[in-house]
Amino acid sequence: MELIELRALAIGAHVSLAGFLYGLDIGSIGPITEMQQFRDSIAHLSSNQQGIYVACILLASSLSSLLSGHVADAISRKYGILTSAILSLVGTAISASAPNFAALIVGRLITGFGLGQAIAVTTVYLVEIAPKNIRGVTTCMLQTYVVIGVTVGYFVCFGSRNLEGSMAWRTPFILQACFAVILAAGMVLLPFSPRWLCQKGRFEKARQVLLKMRRWTAVESEMEEMQAGVTTHGDGEATKWVEMFHRRYIGRTLLGIFIMSFQQLTGMDVVLYYAPIVFAQAGFSSSKSGFLASGVSGIIMLAATIPAQIWIDRWGRRMPLIIGGVLMSVCFIINGAIYASFGKKVEGGVQMESKAGQWVVVVMIYAFVANFSWSWAVVGKIYSVEIIPTRLRAKVSAVELLANWMVNFAITLVAPLFLRASPSGPYFLFGGTTLFAALVCIRIPETNGRSLETIESDSFTSHQQSEVA
Repeated sequence: MELIELRALAIGAHVSLAGFLYGLDIGSIGPITEMQQFRDSIAHLSSNQQGIYVACILLASSLSSLLSGHVADAISRKYGILTSAILSLVGTAISASAPNFAALIVGRLITGFGLGQAIAVTTVYLVEIAPKNIRGVTTCMLQTYVVIGVTVGYFVCFGSRNLEGSMAWRTPFILQACFAVILAAGMVLLPFSPRWLCQKGRFEKARQVLLKMRRWTAVESEMEEMQAGVTTHGDGEATKWVEMFHRRYIGRTLLGIFIMSFQQLTGMDVVLYYAPIVFAQAGFSSSKSGFLASGVSGIIMLAATIPAQIWIDRWGRRMPLIIGGVLMSVCFIINGAIYASFGKKVEGGVQMESKAGQWVVVVMIYAFVANFSWSWAVVGKIYSVEIIPTRLRAKVSAVELLANWMVNFAITLVAPLFLRASPSGPYFLFGGTTLFAALVCIRIPETNGRSLETIESDSFTSHQQSEVA
């Protein structure tokens, strides 16, 4: 691998700490609310309170992800990530020092504002700054870091639960605050996106960035493509939100919104946020077993994400979405059938009456997690950003993330009640929506190995619109 590619990967490695922060929250928030020390110092949360507390970060993230499109265009992708890191620091610091449930809600909302903007802008930044031959690998780092964060979050909670008093649940928030500081400090040194610079008419500065990020023989040709894009799509002019629904772009916009919405309708975050509940229903009765089962999920996610991190630019985009979606659907439908046959409602939740059924459910949950990790988790974010022209990329990506966060919020809010009310319903629901999404992806165009400017071309636009239609 050449030095310029290593430089791109090094930038990706730092910027993707935004994903690590998000993963830390996912991996720790469910176990935190199940800790006895949390209940002793804050409160024993009802299902409704638990759903509100866990899901409120998603509501805040929805709003900030929508605003992130304007932020990324106005002050740059670079400073958009920097400000989001500062917001995350403030939110996690409040959570770490919170004296009551109300303060925790406030801290979680502020953290959500930071993480929503961070994920949205980071994806755009990585897609725009990476060489086309390693664009998938570079952008995939964000999801890899999310998975690492989830795993670390699980095991930090598993260890901190042995601490006395409130430090048991405050420690994960302190760790998040530390990494927010690291992300913010490093962003000061990183370059601007060359495509954002071209949008602002700063072509010489964009050329200087490319000279550090590309082979010198490829710089001028990429500059010509970017400048042509400015001329063709009017990138130097202020963009309006309504433009994404213009006949020229609406096919791309709707496709991106569809993919990012159905990424959550797979039900993955229900498994992540409420892992202790999911595994308790499957037969892990003790708190320790539940934490360990959750940690194994994180390890499986990481192991399954690594091949995608290495080979995503060989696999392409369509194949993982189709095959991964079908396999995920099969896993959940099998679980739904088992719960329909051997599960029963008891006071306070669901109970599995078959020992063999318990193990099948656990294996299928792990298989689902693995298949999501190498497919929809990785490709969904990359593809939905690649297909959008540079002129509209930040704003459309913001709307895509808004759809993602809102669907996630709705699912996460009702999940505790749904999981305890119906043994098989959640699995059949998410298995069906995932299968539908996989079938739709059979018709989408491939973007792998093409420059962003080539993907913006008229031939791609007409092809996509006919495919979506």
